[in-house]
Amino acid sequence: MKIAVTCENMEINGLVPKTFRDSEFLMIIDADKNQIFKIYGKQDPDNMVFAKKVLEHDCEAIICGPMEKEPFELLADAGVTRYNGSGRKVQKAYDYMVRYQLPWIDEYIGGPGKGGHSHGEEQ
Repeated sequence: MKIAVTCENMEINGLVPKTFRDSEFLMIIDADKNQIFKIYGKQDPDNMVFAKKVLEHDCEAIICGPMEKEPFELLADAGVTRYNGSGRKVQKAYDYMVRYQLPWIDEYIGGPGKGGHSHGEEQ
């Protein structure tokens, strides 16, 4: 199983950025081997390349900050679970995810949210 994690740098002790768009790097972690499989650097302002890499590697989940509409919908439609690890170190966020202690990202920034009200974080 593979898990994607966005990061401010290429270190396991780096922070998961405030939002998906703010992410400078994407790590693909092989959960079965408990090791980093691949790291990608930012390639576009909205990080759609990162979202597509998550799908390419058939990741079951992504740990990141709140997401904008286009990458959120791409990943949600593909069944990728989205966890909010914003502000946590990559290793700590991964550990929390494994223990089911990270909140889900269930709506995109500015989206309708539950009951049709906006629950996106302010920028």
